[in-house]
Amino acid sequence: MRFTAFHRLAALAGAFSALAGCSDKPSDSDIQAALAGQLDGQACLTAPMFRNFPVTLSDSFSGPGPASGNAPAFDALVSAGLLTKNGASYDLTDAGRAAHQVGSQGFCYADGFEIAEVKDVSEAKGQQGPAVDQAWDVTLDIRQKPVADWAKSPAVKQLSRDPDVFTQKVHTYHVTVATVKGEKGLRLIDPRFSLNHGVSVSQGF
Repeated sequence: MRFTAFHRLAALAGAFSALAGCSDKPSDSDIQAALAGQLDGQACLTAPMFRNFPVTLSDSFSGPGPASGNAPAFDALVSAGLLTKNGASYDLTDAGRAAHQVGSQGFCYADGFEIAEVKDVSEAKGQQGPAVDQAWDVTLDIRQKPVADWAKSPAVKQLSRDPDVFTQKVHTYHVTVATVKGEKGLRLIDPRFSLNHGVSVSQGF
């Protein structure tokens, strides 16, 4: 009888062990892959008026170029070494050509974000939806990848209301990731989580 009870306990222990194996926490690389859609992608300083160069500012709202009231934004990029100025006309320097992206309508200063540290991973509480196999709440630190020197100039910093947008300051986030039925790997299932990839400069018309 004792022998049978022992084997029953052993069988139960094996079952619990198998269940525990199914609850293994995701690795840092799994989490990195799940967040790649938010982490990847250049951060840029953008505005429609930065799409094409050379450009000449116009004193008339109906003129061919951006209104002259936009001069402070262009002058900030002159101070940063991205543009040259000749009267009301602006053109790209070599540094400006390297940073300029026509498709982004502006100048890119960082190659996205990276995870600085995964601080905690715990099994998510509550219902996550019928398609979710298992979910975890993750606390992690994220920072921007190295920022171009021109974006650190005082004149460029004044183009943003966020003092941290041109820095690598670490911020802590809380996200939910999960395995989903019929899919391989881990997926981000937290619609609240987003990262700011750049600065949109207001344009006067």
